[in-house]
Formats: sequence, C-alpha cells, structure tokens
Amino acid sequence: MIYVGIDVASEKHDVCIMSNEGEIYGKKFQIQNTKDEYKKLLSKINEAKKFFKDSNVRIGIESTGVYSSTILNYLSSFEQTEVIFINPILTNMFQLSQSVHYAKTDVIDAEGICNYLQDKQKKLLTYTPPSYQSLQLKSLYREMIKLNKLITQEKNRLTGLIHVVFPEFLKIFPKINGKGVYSLLNEYPLPSSYKGKHLDTVYEFAYNHFKGHIDKSKIEQLFSYAKNSIGISNSSDKILIKQSSSLITIYEEQKKELIDEMVKIIKEHYPKILTIPGVGANTAAGIIGEVGQISNFHNADSLLAYAGLNPLVYQSGKYEAKHTRISKKGSSYLRNALTMVARVIVRSDKTFNQYYTKKRNEGKGYNTAICHVRKKLVRVIYSILKNNIEYKSINN
Repeated sequence: MIYVGIDVASEKHDVCIMSNEGEIYGKKFQIQNTKDEYKKLLSKINEAKKFFKDSNVRIGIESTGVYSSTILNYLSSFEQTEVIFINPILTNMFQLSQSVHYAKTDVIDAEGICNYLQDKQKKLLTYTPPSYQSLQLKSLYREMIKLNKLITQEKNRLTGLIHVVFPEFLKIFPKINGKGVYSLLNEYPLPSSYKGKHLDTVYEFAYNHFKGHIDKSKIEQLFSYAKNSIGISNSSDKILIKQSSSLITIYEEQKKELIDEMVKIIKEHYPKILTIPGVGANTAAGIIGEVGQISNFHNADSLLAYAGLNPLVYQSGKYEAKHTRISKKGSSYLRNALTMVARVIVRSDKTFNQYYTKKRNEGKGYNTAICHVRKKLVRVIYSILKNNIEYKSINN
C-alpha cells in the first residue's frame, strides 16, 4: 500500500507520498488548486507506484470545508485509489501523541496524514462521494436556512418601525406576516397614506392581495386608527417601510423557489424518508443533504457523532460525571433539521410519543427529552437509509 497525505489549503496543497514501510518518495511537494496540478499529482503517484512496485494507493485528505471539496471529488473517481476523508482534529491528536514537541507546519502535516493512514488502516472507511441530488439538497437547504435568518431579521426591523410610525396597525395585524400585510405596508406605509383615499379602493386592494381572506371591518378600523394615530413619522420612514416590506416579499419568493425544488428532488429520489412522521420535504432535504452517502458511516453511532449528538463522557479515577452534554461538534444544519422533526414526531407517532413521555416521567426537561428523541430518530434514519426501507417496516 502507498500512502498519500494531502494538507489542504485555499490555493495550494502540500503533499507527501510514503511507502508501506514508511519510506518517503522523493521530496514533499506542493500543488496548486487547479486541474493541471491535480494531473501533476496523479503523475507523481504513478511514479511512486512503479518505484515501490505497489499499485494500491490510499489518499488521506483532511476535512477543511469548501477548500477540500474539489480535490476530494477529483481523486475519488479513480480506480485502485482509496480516498479517506479525515477530521483534522484526529490527525492533530495523533501527531501530538507521537511527539511532545510537535511543530505544526503544512509539510509536517502532510507527512502526519500518511502516518495516520498507516496506523489506522483497519479502522478507516473509504470515502464515497455524495450523489448529485444530495449535493443539490445540501446547497438548497443551507440557503433556505440563511434566508430564514434574513427574513426574521427584516421582520423584526419592520415591526420596530411600525411600533414607532403606526403602532395602531399592530392592533389589526399583531404579526407582521404574510404577503397581504407586506403589500398593504408597501402601498400605504404611513397613517397619512390613507388620507384622501376612498375606503372601497383600499379594501379592494387588500382583498386582492389577501386573496379574499380579509374583512372590510378591518380596513374600516385601519382608516379610523390612521386618522388618530399617535405614531411619529416622516418621509424617510415611508421609504424604509416600503423597502423593508418589499425585501421580505423578495426573500419569501426566493424561499418558495428553494422549497419547490427540494420537494421535487426528495419525492423523486428519497421518498422513503418521507414515511417518517414529522419529516417533510424541507427537513428531509436537511437530513439527506448533510448525511450524503450513508455508506460513509460505520454505524448509527458514527452518524450520531456527525450530528454532534454523541455525549461528552468525563471520567477520572473514581469520578464519573453523571450529567453530560452532547458534543455539538457535528453538523449544526443536521441538528437543526432533526430538532424540527423531533418536535413534531412526539405528537404524531405513538412509538416516539411513548419514548418522549418516558423521558419526561424520569424527570427530564422538555429540551433534554427532545434531545433523546433526536438520538432515537438518528438510529431510525440510519436504518431507513442503510436498508432502503420505509418507517413502518421498522415498527413491524
């Protein structure tokens, strides 16, 4: 076996090639993050194969976010080449265990990855590239989460403006939410905007944008409040309210476009995960997108660790901590999706409801009980994805 350690960076990668006996081939070298340089790396690996008279290659690449994605995908496509995707924490700990005076440099790290591959050769899984669909879902779900945060921020900003400019508006529409409300604020942002307007004209506008789901009495109240509003406003507030309401509308339309695409992919390629009560297209996209290929996980426990739901065990001598927290070192996006499902499944599924109730009866708080539900949920998801079965098959 020939080992290749690659220390990944944004623009260049340090490489070390080593034989099974620990002999380094030539000099450690660098490649740039380009296709031509990737070909140069393959050429060097082929030279090493001939030199060591060994055709089996194991390549170790540390997980460094977006920087490692291109070279990881490129090298995974070649036969007789095992690519191992490694948590950099593990390689750093390994190198520290080998030397107290470990000096961290990119070149040394590349060699350390080779040593790690050699030492842990029986415990490592070959990386399987995620499917095109799961990569799509990952991008779409993460973008949706970002949009949700932007929408929340902008809603809070708009609500704050309304509290100052037209506080009575909130008596009729307590929550600044929905396309109808945004359209109304965009067209009539200030109390003075209703001055000189005919009631029927405003009602017809509201009726169309609320798709008929608004009573005329609410518009009558709005006119009454506008005449006697205690709000403080000027021309700049008008601009800010119009821009804010328009921006939220744009964000909501973008979010709907993302959701529509996620629904299409999930229903076509991953319908079995939708058999889990509480899992909709949104949360399914978060789960599938973050998990990728289930074959990259040894078992359900390794998936738990990836989700950051594994417990932090603390023990020293006779002392052993009885109350430990989850590590939270995994994918926060996956935890987010699991939390949303867990809150629904305890109400819609008998098995999970009984499990949740049992934890609550043991004296655990709501959040702790939901955390236990998430762990049970991960094991169910692992079984469904691993065995390509539906949820009902697990309970039968």
